[in-house]
Amino acid sequence: MDALTTKLDRFFLPDLCNSRALVLSLAVSVGLVLALTLLETGVSSFSWQRFAIVSFFVQWVVLLSFAGLCLARRWLAYWPALWASLMAMIWVVLVTLVVSISGELLWPEPVAGIDWLWVLRNGLVASIFAAMALRYFYVQSQWRWQTQAQLQARLAALQAHIRPHFFFNTLNTVASLIPVDAEKAEQMLLDLAQLFRQVLKTEDQMLLLSQEVALAKRYLAIEQTRLGDRLQVQWQLPDTLPAVPVPSLILQPLLENAVYHGVQPVLAPGYIVIDGQQDGDHYVIRIRNSKPATDVVAVDGHQMAQDNVRARLAMMTHGGGQLMCQQQTTEYRVSLRLPYQEERA
Repeated sequence: MDALTTKLDRFFLPDLCNSRALVLSLAVSVGLVLALTLLETGVSSFSWQRFAIVSFFVQWVVLLSFAGLCLARRWLAYWPALWASLMAMIWVVLVTLVVSISGELLWPEPVAGIDWLWVLRNGLVASIFAAMALRYFYVQSQWRWQTQAQLQARLAALQAHIRPHFFFNTLNTVASLIPVDAEKAEQMLLDLAQLFRQVLKTEDQMLLLSQEVALAKRYLAIEQTRLGDRLQVQWQLPDTLPAVPVPSLILQPLLENAVYHGVQPVLAPGYIVIDGQQDGDHYVIRIRNSKPATDVVAVDGHQMAQDNVRARLAMMTHGGGQLMCQQQTTEYRVSLRLPYQEERA
């Protein structure tokens, strides 16, 4: 990510080149004009002509203001928030004054000349609404970054939970394997190194589903070596996975839950089955694991991992991803719905 992209991503002013933002702003402005017209004329004597004229005026102001801020956003992003807000507000006021004067000069009126008091009033009203909008954008931006910071803290807590809990178990298994099967111990260390290279990264990122599955297989290979015949793993995924983007290490916490809360508490052999398929505009990964008929462990860690997965899905897939869980008597099921649009020829 280059410096400009980082600046724009952290800038409080949203991308006003977006057609959705433009349409929404035009709709809000028309709603405000309707409300002001109703206040001035009342319902019984409502003037559709005045409403149309004022709407036409306001929409010109909105369109030109958005066009200027859209072009200037890359430049304003390098400014402190206060100065960027001041420049944006000055631009909106200037646009309003120019449109007001142009309307006075071009619109046929019974009285010649420019009503400067009306022009200045429009500039004052525009400055008030611009300040309110900029304040809203700033608060929304701060809330978004605070939410992401909280999510990063929760992700760090999840990573801290994985590190000692899983790391020392694996090292103990490696230590016990070295005298009897050094090759398998070496492979476990290689798998562990690849997994923790991803776990210990400080920034969240997106991977392709195939890369995420490869990491998940390394994790389960370590657990399978540790638990032996008590853990039976079945991968029922297609040989070639679609290019679905997923948050990194989104499968590992769910598989860890399956191992530690499902398979490990029971002395008899247990299973984990992973399959996936296209479902409309989503790709669904399903994880099924055996579990004790009666829960014998606390579910705090179980719930923490699921909450982290849901939060990361919401942030990194813009609300398009879902995690659904279903608990049965002897089986636990998790469905991970990942937004994905299959390419068509």
